[in-house]
Amino acid sequence: MPSATSSNVSHMAQVSLDFIVVGGSIAGLATAYALREAGHNVLVIERTDGSSRSKGGLRSPPNMTKILSQWGLGPALAKISHKCTSFKMRNGGSGEYIGAIRMTDSFLLYLLADFLFMQHGHLHTLLYDVAKEAGARFLFNTEVTGADPIEGTVTLRGGDVVKADVIVAADGHDSIMRPLVTNEEESVDGLPGQRYLSLAFQVPTDALQEDEELASLTDPLVWYLWVGDGYIFHGNLVVVGGQDFTVNLVSKYYSPLNEGDDQWQHRALDEFQLDYSKFEPRILKLLKLAKNVAGRVYHTWPTVDSIVCENSRIVLVGEAGHPLVPGSRHSTALSIEDAQTMGRLFSHIQNKNQLPQFLNAYEEIRQPRVSATQEYEQRQFGMFSAPAGPPMIQRDAMMRAALAYEDWEHMDEDTFKMVWGNELALMGHDAGEQVDDWWTQWRSFFEGKERARQRDSIQIPVLQPASYD
Repeated sequence: MPSATSSNVSHMAQVSLDFIVVGGSIAGLATAYALREAGHNVLVIERTDGSSRSKGGLRSPPNMTKILSQWGLGPALAKISHKCTSFKMRNGGSGEYIGAIRMTDSFLLYLLADFLFMQHGHLHTLLYDVAKEAGARFLFNTEVTGADPIEGTVTLRGGDVVKADVIVAADGHDSIMRPLVTNEEESVDGLPGQRYLSLAFQVPTDALQEDEELASLTDPLVWYLWVGDGYIFHGNLVVVGGQDFTVNLVSKYYSPLNEGDDQWQHRALDEFQLDYSKFEPRILKLLKLAKNVAGRVYHTWPTVDSIVCENSRIVLVGEAGHPLVPGSRHSTALSIEDAQTMGRLFSHIQNKNQLPQFLNAYEEIRQPRVSATQEYEQRQFGMFSAPAGPPMIQRDAMMRAALAYEDWEHMDEDTFKMVWGNELALMGHDAGEQVDDWWTQWRSFFEGKERARQRDSIQIPVLQPASYD
């Protein structure tokens, strides 16, 4: 079991709160770990037996890698991941090479962390192990059917009720807890054009090497991307736990929804109703080699106005609070940032009366960040999936001009801003630093209030007059 020596918090909270984390996702496990490191009691409730592990690819941008390293997980992370140093992009329909982005050593040094490839399941296992080692408790095969945001309770299937000071909703894209915070009445999953199909599969490296066209995809340092008419297709080699090329396809989905389409399940590729005419030969070959394809249809959610309920008892983390376009490279990173923010913030709490202010602080720190990232990822997907014809031609020409430099050190200022401006803001973000800035601003206020509370709670004895005989 990996051991974490965390520098996430410099001290423990002065009061231990009871947290219920709904969902044993990466977001839920990371939050459970961070809160335990801050000195709080954590119960994770997961509806499955907790054993399922995805072999799908996962990317850790520098802002995420930095947090995991700060948690003391660097040595364990090195065993389950490897570095990415460049992105190579092609037109998904024609196969025409558009350009590459190289992340040089100086660029990564500027960001203070690496861009890593790993399997989703390996990170999931790592976070479960460290959360359990830190003292988080788990209830598996237990479904949460509802919650009371006034009483701070969750109801389990079967009728049992569990109470906590804070309920952390980490139950993912289809969160049952989100409406209690956002007051959403219904989803938009019936609207064509607002749904996405996400597919994931692996291709053995041996199969790639047997084909001259596919053999070029076996560089473990490269992230390969195809941008096509209504879709993004991307993949990379995973060299830990097996030599597989892991692939994701995310496309706009216009077909009618059938029962079970909104759940991850393994199916024959033809059942997903792909338009093969939109794919260049390399993509078609990869699809033909696909084994054990998993997929589901996602519907879009609007950016929420609040991630903390008005009673300050339920807080959204991970995709429950900020569902991004499927396959987004920043989705998992935002979840790890949520956990870092929650743990470091609540390491400063001094009594339960401060709970509303600290949850409001969480929202104040996180909401602008996640809203901006959601909007950015939506724009990026719109650009990358531009329809065939003039929009795609214009998109490719613009990207080809920008990527002609390949690395940041030789770009002029305007090109640098176009290629790296938003990405640097995303990948250079330091979630812990945001909390430290907030605490520096408010520390005197909270400590003064706490001293006043303690002073007022002291019982001053009433002195009786002395009696003399």
